[in-house]
Amino acid sequence: MGHWAGRASGLSCSLIALASVCTSASADDVALDVKRHVLDNGMTILVVERHTAPVFSAYIHYRVGSANEWPGMIGAAHLLEHMLFKGTTTLGTKDYAREAPLLAREDSLRAQITREENRSRMLNFQRSLGLADVEDNAPRIAQLTAELEAVKTALADLVEKNEYEELYNRNGATSFNAGTGYDGTTYYVALPSNRLPLFFEVEGDRMANPILREFYAERDVVIEERRLKVDNEGDAKLFEQLIGTAFIAHPYQIFWEWKSEVAQLTRPKLVDFFKRYYAPNRMVLAIVGDVSAEDVFALADHHFGPTPRQPDPDPIATVEPVQEGERRVCQEFDAEPYLSVGYHKTAFDDPEEIVFRVIHRVLSDGRTSRLYKSLVLDQQIAVHVSTYDFPGSESGDLYPNLLGIDVVPKAPHTTADAEQALYAELDRLGREPISGDELQKVKNRIEADFVWSLYSNLGLASNLAEYEARAGNWQYLLTVRDQLAKVSQNDIMRVASIAFRPQNRTVATLVPMEPEG
Repeated sequence: MGHWAGRASGLSCSLIALASVCTSASADDVALDVKRHVLDNGMTILVVERHTAPVFSAYIHYRVGSANEWPGMIGAAHLLEHMLFKGTTTLGTKDYAREAPLLAREDSLRAQITREENRSRMLNFQRSLGLADVEDNAPRIAQLTAELEAVKTALADLVEKNEYEELYNRNGATSFNAGTGYDGTTYYVALPSNRLPLFFEVEGDRMANPILREFYAERDVVIEERRLKVDNEGDAKLFEQLIGTAFIAHPYQIFWEWKSEVAQLTRPKLVDFFKRYYAPNRMVLAIVGDVSAEDVFALADHHFGPTPRQPDPDPIATVEPVQEGERRVCQEFDAEPYLSVGYHKTAFDDPEEIVFRVIHRVLSDGRTSRLYKSLVLDQQIAVHVSTYDFPGSESGDLYPNLLGIDVVPKAPHTTADAEQALYAELDRLGREPISGDELQKVKNRIEADFVWSLYSNLGLASNLAEYEARAGNWQYLLTVRDQLAKVSQNDIMRVASIAFRPQNRTVATLVPMEPEG
């Protein structure tokens, strides 16, 4: 695709308004030379030059996720992530001039069919009552459906399938993917260094001129994902019940969009969602590798600079009420018993959040962790135990969230046995100080994981973008390390004794289905 190559190569770095900030931060053995540049439209770019191999990794973080959806738009963030791989006015199409009116006609026909189908319910009811002169709209629906099929056929002939992915693959891309979280949506890729102009041309075009083609087929793909990853998986169904019970108000309560919600999403609705949230002032781009920061900033100015800033959407106003008593829920499924327990905990900016990071490790990091040693090795009550944060962003979650604990009982022990053993260990953590050696071992492991996470270009790029998006400054990444060093044995006891109270607890149990008959 020659029309993607080299349009930006003639840019002169001398054109850059070098408002960039070069910050050298170090903590013990880690030194990061991060160059930061903010475009006039609010887009933030972070660059770390690493000239060890002729490649770079790019990580884009948009400050929008599933938590930003509302009734009638549930599933929009996830579906939009899929749709942004469908191309632009020049990518993914054989003739956009012919395609555009057909796309508009497809939307119009589908809207008309939906209205008629909704009317059918009332018409059928009136007909069942024997009322006179009830309209029969079936012929109208059949006419609209026939025209829709003709439009779909015409559109299919104009699509250049998978051109976005193939373009990157032909140019040596690896790690090309995306993901939708609750507080953010990410896109990332690794490319040879000499493909930096191509990256900016493709991604700048994706932000400025996205076309949500093949929308309704992709909507069906997202619906199918739920069937495969939730409806047919016992632990996923249990988890859905856990968070739907633990949260009664906040958008974190929805684990996976429902078919009925996704099925009524339309292309015009998603275009509006894109315009509201995919603004340059809600975007962070981090690039790490064999690049020049000045080249990166020049290309960013050229390809993203013309995209205008958008007003910030209203923040999420709903605050999850304080839980005032234990909640319990049971899920029947054809699977072995499973226990999942959740405790409400703090958002990323709460001083206690760093303490929870340590508590996680004390409880379930490896075979010498407290829960594994007690439940799996010593008492042999469980075959598996683990802890996690939900939603679980690397930089911490934007709103108060959950600390979850999963236990798989070992037969003949029950979920009730597992519960009692689990609560005994959690209670001990709130009553007895852990040893200095145990605390230091956990801190060392967190520190080691932190260092290793910066080793790869993609790992460092993702950390920089995530922490910049969450805290407004990537250096929060280093501040967390300082906070970690100050966590004491008393901090762990104090936080555990408050968090692990029964009234802050939600318990979900998976119970095998009784055989019929």
